[in-house]
Amino acid sequence: MKSDVYFFTARSRTHEESMSKVKGPMALEKLGFKNKVKQGDKVVIKTHFGALENTRYLRPSYLRFLSDYVKDQGGIPSIAESCGWGLPESISGTHSEYSGRANEKEYLEAALMHGFTPETMAAPIFMLDGPHGTDYELQSINGKRFNEVLVAGKLREFDYMVVATHFKGHSSAGYGGSIKNLGIGCVSKGGKVQAHMGKKFELDFSKCAPECTKCIDICPTGAMSKDKDQILKKDWDKCRYCYMCRSVCDKKVINIGSSTREQFNMQLADNAKGVVESFGSHKIFYINYAIDITWQCDCGSSDVPFVPDIGVLSSLDPVALDQACIDLVHDSYISPGSALADIDKFSLKEKNKEWFSYIPRYDPDSGELDMNQEGVPSRHWEIQLETAEEIGLGNRSYNLIPIEIKTENNH
Repeated sequence: MKSDVYFFTARSRTHEESMSKVKGPMALEKLGFKNKVKQGDKVVIKTHFGALENTRYLRPSYLRFLSDYVKDQGGIPSIAESCGWGLPESISGTHSEYSGRANEKEYLEAALMHGFTPETMAAPIFMLDGPHGTDYELQSINGKRFNEVLVAGKLREFDYMVVATHFKGHSSAGYGGSIKNLGIGCVSKGGKVQAHMGKKFELDFSKCAPECTKCIDICPTGAMSKDKDQILKKDWDKCRYCYMCRSVCDKKVINIGSSTREQFNMQLADNAKGVVESFGSHKIFYINYAIDITWQCDCGSSDVPFVPDIGVLSSLDPVALDQACIDLVHDSYISPGSALADIDKFSLKEKNKEWFSYIPRYDPDSGELDMNQEGVPSRHWEIQLETAEEIGLGNRSYNLIPIEIKTENNH
């Protein structure tokens, strides 16, 4: 059975067609939000605050008007993200395009610089997996590669969730939409590591230098210690899988393995399934803002969008929603000056191409970023959708329902 996907075009000829103030809330309304949410229900709006040098994240006004709409229905909104993988800059001493998101303190500082504050959102802002990314609930699933998922723990505090996603490309996953916002954004810090690398977590204590205490000093739960003979020990019952011990170790004591691009897509889909089964599929609403569609995700640098803005789409089915956005992107013309326009074999007058197959991506063999100016296709973006449908997360078949907003100028 096909899932319904509501579509609001990016065209905004008057203020009555605003994508932030009008179309975002209306996209929720079409999903029956106000018929479900009762007075006093707690609603978390899950989004992404963007990396420090990123400029293509969702503008704060999009989230503010969703927050206001939740209040209008009697709900109590919060705006949330989750901690990123790796070390805080205060510990690592280095800055990269992925910096500024490793714990709640530094991520909220980045959010502040991007305009996300309790004042601008008129709602609390916090990390779903706690101050250090260690708050999670273990959810058993029957997944493609995982049978357990580290679901962000503070989701337990909410009655409903709005997954508000900036739809765009992704150099490893192929694209980032609602499935990725669930499978990467709604799991703990360790859940992100496992999506990218797999479940391997092995320690070779013989490689540890007797005088080194880096992992002991950084462990937030006291899981790492040394005995009287300076032999490293790990208490697995205390471990909260933040993997910061791995991030700080330079002796290769800790091995967390690796994953192929295909495995990464499967693992993030498994994570998404764990989040939905833990929280409840009937309590989640999905909105994709298909605007500023770059080849890179919001945790990386920004580039020229490779297709024009499409609009706002919503559904109760994250798979159908992502598939609809993919199809609309593929039915678009490429933008001048973008990464796809640099590919000689493409014309700016072409559409009906699988544009996500040609975006820049990390080479699986070298690990280097390939801008793909030769236009070599790779359909790894589809693995995420195929896996999600296979494990029961949703349906790739959909009914696209365009919604026209009647105004004095267009009725």
